[in-house]
Amino acid sequence: MRRDYEYVNGQRVRPRRTFLGRLFHGASILLTVVGAIALLVLFGIWKPFGSGSNKTSREAIIAEEERFHGIVLTNENVMAQLSEISELMTYSETYAGTANVVDSIQVPYTDIDIWGTQHKIEIVYSGTIKIGYDLNEMKTVVNNQTREIYISIPDEPIIDNNLPQENVTVLQDNNIFNPIRADEVNVRLTEIKAQWLEASIANGICDKAKEHLKEIITETLTKMHSGYKVVFLDQGEKPAQVAQPATQA
Repeated sequence: MRRDYEYVNGQRVRPRRTFLGRLFHGASILLTVVGAIALLVLFGIWKPFGSGSNKTSREAIIAEEERFHGIVLTNENVMAQLSEISELMTYSETYAGTANVVDSIQVPYTDIDIWGTQHKIEIVYSGTIKIGYDLNEMKTVVNNQTREIYISIPDEPIIDNNLPQENVTVLQDNNIFNPIRADEVNVRLTEIKAQWLEASIANGICDKAKEHLKEIITETLTKMHSGYKVVFLDQGEKPAQVAQPATQA
């Protein structure tokens, strides 16, 4: 690039710029600096406004630890992972059968049926009893020093006894002298649901559901965090009582 020079006292010097020349030169330098900063920000090399305020936040600290040291397990991590498999935690049993309703008009003040007044109802049904747990009631504590995950399961499960109408078939043998009442089928279905639920609880469905829950949680968390041990607490035992950080001797 050709430059013009002038000589002063035998020495070569640049000629003095005019005001517009200096202004243009300064603007060129400023635009060059701004452009360079913009490129650095664009490519993520420099983050002047980055997440400076967030770097002190708990989330940012955890993210930074994960970047350099791998997963840093927290109670929030565990609950988020459990919520993703909440459907798998539900334990269910099905039931089915046939029930009959037989009714006759009786002689007043006696247990004697009047002949020719009998009607019959046959009900064929199938239902499902589901046992689940409210994740909001489940407590977790993570001890990263001992690498243990403590979990407290709610004492009371959520029970759903579903006997849908589409799974019910009703056969009726009506009687003109003793017509079938509209509520007879529903009353009998209510009794059927109660009987099956009582029998299922007596046969240990709640215990089976809790064991199923423990198996799912243990398998999921140990697969995600192989270096951690899952510890289930007894009823009434609080996670904070057993998961205190380890202390140095």
